Amino acid sequence: MEHSILSDFKGFLSEYRKSWNSCDNERMSRHSSKELKVRWPGKDAKINDWGYDNSAIGWKQAFNMYKGRNPKWFFEDILTVINQQKEGVAVFWVTFEVDGNLTNNKMLFVETFRKENDEWKKIREYVENSFANES
Repeated sequence: MEHSILSDFKGFLSEYRKSWNSCDNERMSRHSSKELKVRWPGKDAKINDWGYDNSAIGWKQAFNMYKGRNPKWFFEDILTVINQQKEGVAVFWVTFEVDGNLTNNKMLFVETFRKENDEWKKIREYVENSFANES
């Protein structure tokens, strides 16, 4: 049973990442629970917390910022598991390309998803973003 849930979750992650690279903020927001809790440290080390509404605004702003610049995100998995609450947890690095050039930004994501109405929805996200992409 656990393997079936993990396979289902990994299949979802593939679609989730296609949504991310689609630059369609509405498509991306559909993957989040209305109960979403997000924590991002800013460049000044100040912690920023927000929920679903601010996350949706953030996706829209990010995608608009790179419109016409052919953005592409790359994902390097560290860990993909199902926890004791039957939630999917993904820990991964994200690097980013814009205008055909890899940026120097590298971010570490920890995202947790649960099934809501038979669909995986992101319920928690934590990001560390003070890394340089050295590849």
